[in-house]
Amino acid sequence: MKQLVMIVCLSLASIAYSHAQEPGNVANPQLVIVYLEDKSEITGELISENDTEIVINSISLGLLTFQKSEIKRIIYLDAKGRMPNPNPTRYFIGQSAHTHEKGEGYYQNIYGLFNLVSYGVTDRFSVIGGVELVSLFSGNPFLFANAKYGIPIAPKLNVAASVTYITVAGSLADFSAGTINGLVTYGNKEHHVTVGSGYAFANGEIDNSGILTLGGITRLSKRFAFITENYILTSGEDAIISGGLRYIAKKLTIDLMYFEGGFPAIDIVLKL
Repeated sequence: MKQLVMIVCLSLASIAYSHAQEPGNVANPQLVIVYLEDKSEITGELISENDTEIVINSISLGLLTFQKSEIKRIIYLDAKGRMPNPNPTRYFIGQSAHTHEKGEGYYQNIYGLFNLVSYGVTDRFSVIGGVELVSLFSGNPFLFANAKYGIPIAPKLNVAASVTYITVAGSLADFSAGTINGLVTYGNKEHHVTVGSGYAFANGEIDNSGILTLGGITRLSKRFAFITENYILTSGEDAIISGGLRYIAKKLTIDLMYFEGGFPAIDIVLKL
């Protein structure tokens, strides 16, 4: 297990190094995609923007000015013209300290069975609710809930507190479990690493063994990123190690993970 943990640490160090070496985009034009309320979208170079309007230069349409009241959403592309990572707040199941903007969210489906919805109540506070379908049809559904509060403390540094709660409805309603975690994330939304520490609890009692979480993501190309998500008991007795790829589209990501022991996992996530 020590060798696997060392591999994880080296992977996370590599992600942090990739972020540190990423060139700035000060000299490059800022490209944006403007989504209008009429469902049309226009891509162009950002010329100017204020609280009421935005001016862009479209290759096909020339100089265009839009009132903010006409705009549903603006996506700012990176220096290479790539779409931003739609899900910087999460890895596979584990979370980073990055937070949703108010009104943002996602729907996540794991194996076609686990269904989760995340929503940004404010720019700093988000909630997640979920249910597992097989147990739902059997009358004893597994229910999942999470609350996270995060704050930026520096341009590349975020911290968050997260509480996860799992219970079973129906005849097994006396079961409950969860985790309480603190998270620290270094990096931007394309390249970042997260270190977390916390405790698990079951039926109201907290386990004395702490849980160390290590996660990270780094953008490899326009469509793919590498992600890793790992859980280590501070007692040194056990660990869950994983790595995989994230496919990135405008409002959709697909994660294909491989966990230690040959256990594969897949999800589809739609940005709301």
